[in-house]
Amino acid sequence: MKIFGTFLKHIPVIIFWLLVWEAISFFVQSDIIIVSPRVTFARLFELARTVNFWQSIGISLGRILRGFSYALVAGVFLAGMCAKIKIVARLFVPMIKVANAIPIASFTILALMAFHSSNLSIFVSFVTVLPIVFFNTMKGIESTDAKLLEMANIFRVPLRKIIFYIYLKTLAPFVASAATAGVGFAWKSGIAAELIGNVRGTIGANLHTSRIFLLTADLFAWTIAIVILSYLMEKILKLVMKWSY
Repeated sequence: MKIFGTFLKHIPVIIFWLLVWEAISFFVQSDIIIVSPRVTFARLFELARTVNFWQSIGISLGRILRGFSYALVAGVFLAGMCAKIKIVARLFVPMIKVANAIPIASFTILALMAFHSSNLSIFVSFVTVLPIVFFNTMKGIESTDAKLLEMANIFRVPLRKIIFYIYLKTLAPFVASAATAGVGFAWKSGIAAELIGNVRGTIGANLHTSRIFLLTADLFAWTIAIVILSYLMEKILKLVMKWSY
């Protein structure tokens, strides 16, 4: 209900930009350059009635979420190791900073030479999200109350309880923030990787086909579908994270 209420608040803004879009398409008068909202949504509904549409979404979503999940686990684990072991920090922090600076296109091309194309979006999503999770988790570890940890050591509190009652409680908001930000990046970078690699049976492949054959209505329809799915993924993850802590 909260998601629906938030959506209702945005309706006036959505209508405004739809009118702007309609006006631009009216003045351009070229279906190759831009199609109207009416044509776009009509095409989206046509695509939504096909099996290929939902199969492509399922394949892309599954692979991108796998890459996102791997990055979430690896980012938290690496941050914990780097915070406790200096040599690990010296080895991995520069690497993650470099990974954060490299463009998605470069990672995609490198991955195409190293992996099967079906794993492309998994790898690119993983590499894109890992730095976000890692650095957010590091901030969370650094903000942990040192006095509380000292007290736990004085009273010889078991490590298991220190991790659960001190570290996890402190880190939860930081990891949740990284996850909600990262899922959007994972989705965008994963689709971009599929497009560049023309990975068969995915959303990116459909975008590639639309570009090659100048199917502007299809291109706009798939783009709208991507935006909607990205919005829903982010909102659902926020709810899950809120319930978890």
